[in-house]
Amino acid sequence: MKMLIAQIWQHMDRRPLRLLSLLLALWLAGCLFWAPARFASHTSTLSLWQGLIIMWGICASVVFGVGFQPQRLRWKTLFLPLPAVVVVACGLAFFYF
Repeated sequence: MKMLIAQIWQHMDRRPLRLLSLLLALWLAGCLFWAPARFASHTSTLSLWQGLIIMWGICASVVFGVGFQPQRLRWKTLFLPLPAVVVVACGLAFFYF
């Protein structure tokens, strides 16, 4: 497991991917602030756990995008960039489509 997480971090640790991750996260955060009713569990089709996953995706993408690299395995697992970028992209697709 440790090797798999290290390989994902190694393959994702490129400057264009960091920039893309940061821009997508900030874009989705702006969408979340612009129209919070589209992401709220009572006024949209999203449930509470989906909103929490979107918030995690934004946080993990920003952590990765600014260049922070956790040293411990548990934090590397929590802030894994690949699923975070996928969640952020799905959140943007939900907002616009």
